[in-house]
Amino acid sequence: MPSAVLDQTLDGCRKKIPLLDQRFAQIKRSLVSSQHKAKVIASYERLCKVLETEANHITRNGPAIVPEIDFDDVCDNGGALPQGFVDLVRDRGCVILRNVVSEAQATTWEADLKEYTRCHHEAGGFPRDDPQTWNLWWTPTQVQIRSHERVMKAMDCVSKLWHVADDSLPIDLTSQVVYPDRFRIRHPSKDAEFTLPAHLDSGGIERWECSINRSNFQAIFEGDWDSWDGWAADRRYEAKSDLYDNGAACSCWRSLQGWLSLSHTSTGEGTLRLLPSLKASVAYIMLRPLFAVDETFDDTQPIFPGATPGNTQFFPSREFHPHLLLERSMIGIPPVRPGDYVFWHCDLVHEVDRFHPGSRDSSVVYNACIPLTPYNVESLVGVRDAFQKAAVPKDFACYDNVAEEESQHTDHGARRENVLSHRGLRALGLEPFDDLEEGLTDGQRAVRRLANEALAR
Repeated sequence: MPSAVLDQTLDGCRKKIPLLDQRFAQIKRSLVSSQHKAKVIASYERLCKVLETEANHITRNGPAIVPEIDFDDVCDNGGALPQGFVDLVRDRGCVILRNVVSEAQATTWEADLKEYTRCHHEAGGFPRDDPQTWNLWWTPTQVQIRSHERVMKAMDCVSKLWHVADDSLPIDLTSQVVYPDRFRIRHPSKDAEFTLPAHLDSGGIERWECSINRSNFQAIFEGDWDSWDGWAADRRYEAKSDLYDNGAACSCWRSLQGWLSLSHTSTGEGTLRLLPSLKASVAYIMLRPLFAVDETFDDTQPIFPGATPGNTQFFPSREFHPHLLLERSMIGIPPVRPGDYVFWHCDLVHEVDRFHPGSRDSSVVYNACIPLTPYNVESLVGVRDAFQKAAVPKDFACYDNVAEEESQHTDHGARRENVLSHRGLRALGLEPFDDLEEGLTDGQRAVRRLANEALAR
């Protein structure tokens, strides 16, 4: 944790900004070249005005600003989002696919999870005194959801939002790798506060510290944030989201985060909140360290507000990121039904409602998109090994509130019979990828072979 602070005055208030180690000052000096400095300053000034316009637009539209579409319409369109709709989703950075699975199936899964937690209450979770986000990764329900054919088709659909310019790069957006995450069954309460403030996952200080990760945002550091393409995968596939390997952070590239709803949940009822303006919010977050002191360009101080080394979550705040106007730009998603699937871009600011004033549980199973890349192959091997042992996945190995091992449960779901599709077996590393499939690019074929070799060792 940073031990030193820098005093500054912002909007007439004295604030203390954490100072990181001096080596981060050198990283900051490398962000913007002298030839781009003036352009970056001008672009930042313009960006702050755009953010205010965006916040006004979001406030006027509310939850309706989040794009949504019926998944059957997507399937009728060959499994792809309509072109005009694609542009909207890329701009907003999020989408709801309605009716990915039937309401009856999703409701059954919710009941099964509740029964499992009743039988294994000692598994615990967050918060400790009343677990609602459970430390469980391999229940039969979770394994079934991850491998359900329509769930995997939905993941394929949104993965097409990304694109690769160089076909020789080892990236396969059409193949999924399971990321074994948890599930949430949040109980109604007007008093119990659930604290998960505005944040970005999949990289905190890594967004600047990892040179490959940093290169994803090069257009922003050249004063041309308008041209930044947040859906270009070419520079993403080797970017590190976890440089500190502390066993409690995401160690793979989640191209889109997402969860499947298992309940009827209205806006504001203990559910997801988003900042649906991808390009402007990311540009501001990446540039903000250069302007955090008195709103003037300064690349000499080791200041990266919201980023703490060792924590791969980045936390923008009203205090240090005032132009995001979080009080107006963060909105709750529209009401969801059992079987709806919500996705958001890996760089999109999101949070969870502090309270749940509704009348029913708000239940979701987290299931993100993990494309097949060299960085994610290591994760695939680890997932395969964890599945075979019903063990805690690597990224949760150091959680201090894991009370008991799922391998002790005779009814755990880490069994092949719970995997509902052949593609699901591949995504778990239990079957090889087809590297001879027709129509593959050189890059797709290469990364599939790389994965098969790693799994065969």
